[in-house]
Amino acid sequence: MAVEIIDTKTDNILEYGVCGYKDIKKAGYPEKIEWLRERFPEGMRIKTLYSDKDGTQGMIEYIPGEYCWRPVEASGYMFIHCIFSGFKNIYKGKGYGSLLLDECLEDARKENMHGVAVVTRKGPFMAGKELFLKNGFEVVENAPPDFELLVKKFNERAPAPKFKGEWEQ
Repeated sequence: MAVEIIDTKTDNILEYGVCGYKDIKKAGYPEKIEWLRERFPEGMRIKTLYSDKDGTQGMIEYIPGEYCWRPVEASGYMFIHCIFSGFKNIYKGKGYGSLLLDECLEDARKENMHGVAVVTRKGPFMAGKELFLKNGFEVVENAPPDFELLVKKFNERAPAPKFKGEWEQ
Protein backbone atom coordinates (compact mmCIF):
# COMPACT_ATOMS: atom_id res chain seq x y z
CA MET A 1 0.00 0.00 0.00
CA ALA A 2 2.17 2.85 -1.24
CA VAL A 3 1.08 6.37 -0.37
CA GLU A 4 2.62 9.78 -0.85
CA ILE A 5 1.93 13.17 0.61
CA ILE A 6 1.01 15.77 -1.99
CA ASP A 7 1.44 19.47 -1.28
CA THR A 8 -1.97 20.59 -2.50
CA LYS A 9 -2.11 24.12 -3.89
CA THR A 10 -4.19 26.28 -6.18
CA ASP A 11 -2.84 24.62 -9.34
CA ASN A 12 -3.63 21.04 -8.29
CA ILE A 13 -6.49 21.30 -5.79
CA LEU A 14 -9.08 20.17 -8.32
CA GLU A 15 -6.99 17.06 -9.03
CA TYR A 16 -6.77 15.96 -5.37
CA GLY A 17 -9.94 17.54 -4.03
CA VAL A 18 -10.93 18.87 -0.66
CA CYS A 19 -11.58 16.36 2.10
CA GLY A 20 -11.46 13.69 -0.59
CA TYR A 21 -14.24 15.22 -2.67
CA LYS A 22 -13.60 16.25 -6.25
CA ASP A 23 -17.14 16.70 -7.58
CA ILE A 24 -17.42 20.35 -8.58
CA LYS A 25 -21.24 19.95 -8.55
CA LYS A 26 -21.33 18.87 -4.89
CA ALA A 27 -23.11 21.43 -2.72
CA GLY A 28 -20.62 23.80 -1.14
CA TYR A 29 -17.61 22.43 -3.03
CA PRO A 30 -17.04 25.38 -5.41
CA GLU A 31 -17.37 27.77 -2.46
CA LYS A 32 -14.84 25.79 -0.43
CA ILE A 33 -12.37 25.82 -3.35
CA GLU A 34 -12.74 29.60 -3.68
CA TRP A 35 -12.38 30.08 0.09
CA LEU A 36 -9.17 28.02 0.06
CA ARG A 37 -7.76 29.99 -2.87
CA GLU A 38 -8.22 33.13 -0.76
CA ARG A 39 -6.50 31.44 2.22
CA PHE A 40 -3.37 30.20 0.42
CA PRO A 41 -1.82 33.73 0.38
CA GLU A 42 -2.35 33.82 4.18
CA GLY A 43 -0.20 30.70 4.56
CA MET A 44 -2.87 27.98 4.36
CA ARG A 45 -1.44 24.57 3.57
CA ILE A 46 -3.16 21.37 2.58
CA LYS A 47 -1.26 18.11 2.47
CA THR A 48 -3.07 15.22 0.83
CA LEU A 49 -2.40 11.56 1.60
CA TYR A 50 -2.64 9.98 -1.84
CA SER A 51 -2.62 6.38 -3.04
CA ASP A 52 -2.11 5.61 -6.73
CA LYS A 53 -4.46 2.67 -6.26
CA ASP A 54 -7.23 4.28 -4.18
CA GLY A 55 -6.86 8.05 -4.61
CA THR A 56 -7.10 10.51 -1.74
CA GLN A 57 -7.06 8.75 1.62
CA GLY A 58 -6.49 11.63 3.99
CA MET A 59 -5.49 15.24 4.40
CA ILE A 60 -4.40 17.93 6.82
CA GLU A 61 -5.29 21.61 6.53
CA TYR A 62 -3.42 24.19 8.61
CA ILE A 63 -2.63 27.90 8.68
CA PRO A 64 -0.65 30.39 10.78
CA GLY A 65 -2.62 31.01 13.98
CA GLU A 66 -3.20 34.68 13.22
CA TYR A 67 -5.56 33.57 10.45
CA CYS A 68 -7.29 30.58 12.08
CA TRP A 69 -11.05 30.62 11.93
CA ARG A 70 -11.70 28.89 15.24
CA PRO A 71 -12.38 31.08 18.31
CA VAL A 72 -8.75 30.79 19.40
CA GLU A 73 -5.92 33.26 19.94
CA ALA A 74 -2.94 31.36 18.47
CA SER A 75 -0.57 34.02 17.12
CA GLY A 76 2.89 32.60 16.55
CA TYR A 77 1.58 29.02 16.28
CA MET A 78 0.60 26.91 13.31
CA PHE A 79 -3.08 26.02 13.68
CA ILE A 80 -4.68 22.81 12.37
CA HIS A 81 -8.21 23.24 11.03
CA CYS A 82 -8.78 19.69 9.81
CA ILE A 83 -7.06 16.29 9.73
CA PHE A 84 -8.26 12.83 8.78
CA SER A 85 -6.97 9.62 7.28
CA GLY A 86 -8.51 6.44 5.96
CA PHE A 87 -11.52 6.77 3.68
CA LYS A 88 -10.98 3.05 3.17
CA ASN A 89 -10.51 0.93 6.27
CA ILE A 90 -7.26 -0.57 4.97
CA TYR A 91 -5.67 2.88 5.47
CA LYS A 92 -6.77 3.23 9.10
CA GLY A 93 -4.46 2.46 11.98
CA LYS A 94 -1.32 2.56 9.82
CA GLY A 95 0.23 5.75 11.24
CA TYR A 96 -0.88 7.98 8.37
CA GLY A 97 -2.44 10.51 10.75
CA SER A 98 0.92 10.92 12.47
CA LEU A 99 2.62 11.18 9.07
CA LEU A 100 0.30 14.06 8.11
CA LEU A 101 0.80 15.69 11.50
CA ASP A 102 4.58 15.50 11.03
CA GLU A 103 4.19 17.60 7.86
CA CYS A 104 2.55 20.37 9.87
CA LEU A 105 5.12 20.16 12.68
CA GLU A 106 7.96 20.36 10.17
CA ASP A 107 6.48 23.43 8.45
CA ALA A 108 5.93 25.16 11.81
CA ARG A 109 9.56 24.51 12.80
CA LYS A 110 10.84 25.82 9.45
CA GLU A 111 8.92 29.04 10.07
CA ASN A 112 10.29 29.36 13.62
CA MET A 113 6.84 29.24 15.15
CA HIS A 114 6.16 28.64 18.86
CA GLY A 115 4.52 25.30 18.06
CA VAL A 116 1.28 23.82 16.72
CA ALA A 117 -2.26 24.13 18.11
CA VAL A 118 -5.56 22.38 17.40
CA VAL A 119 -9.10 22.26 18.78
CA THR A 120 -10.56 18.80 19.37
CA ARG A 121 -13.82 17.40 20.62
CA LYS A 122 -15.69 14.13 20.90
CA GLY A 123 -18.04 13.20 18.09
CA PRO A 124 -18.18 13.64 14.32
CA PHE A 125 -16.67 16.36 12.16
CA MET A 126 -13.78 17.25 14.47
CA ALA A 127 -10.60 15.45 15.34
CA GLY A 128 -10.37 13.55 18.59
CA LYS A 129 -7.43 14.28 20.87
CA GLU A 130 -5.84 10.80 20.86
CA LEU A 131 -3.63 11.37 17.79
CA PHE A 132 -2.32 14.61 19.23
CA LEU A 133 -1.65 13.27 22.74
CA LYS A 134 0.25 10.36 21.19
CA ASN A 135 2.41 12.91 19.34
CA GLY A 136 3.35 15.04 22.34
CA PHE A 137 0.53 17.60 22.44
CA GLU A 138 -0.95 18.75 25.76
CA VAL A 139 -4.40 20.05 26.65
CA VAL A 140 -4.03 23.72 27.61
CA GLU A 141 -7.67 24.82 27.87
CA ASN A 142 -11.28 23.59 27.72
CA ALA A 143 -14.47 25.25 26.46
CA PRO A 144 -18.12 24.27 26.66
CA PRO A 145 -19.55 21.84 25.90
CA ASP A 146 -16.57 19.53 25.22
CA PHE A 147 -13.96 21.42 23.19
CA GLU A 148 -10.28 21.08 24.08
CA LEU A 149 -7.40 23.24 22.91
CA LEU A 150 -4.20 21.24 22.53
CA VAL A 151 -0.70 22.49 21.80
CA LYS A 152 2.74 21.14 21.09
CA LYS A 153 5.19 23.86 22.03
CA PHE A 154 8.64 24.23 20.53
CA ASN A 155 9.36 27.28 22.71
CA GLU A 156 8.34 26.64 26.32
CA ARG A 157 8.55 30.35 27.18
CA ALA A 158 6.01 31.33 24.52
CA PRO A 159 2.50 32.16 25.72
CA ALA A 160 0.07 29.29 25.24
CA PRO A 161 -2.79 29.64 22.77
CA LYS A 162 -6.18 30.25 24.40
CA PHE A 163 -9.87 30.24 23.60
CA LYS A 164 -11.33 33.68 22.96
CA GLY A 165 -14.40 33.01 25.13
CA GLU A 166 -17.77 34.74 24.66
CA TRP A 167 -19.47 31.33 24.31
CA GLU A 168 -23.01 32.69 24.35
CA GLN A 169 -22.30 34.59 21.11
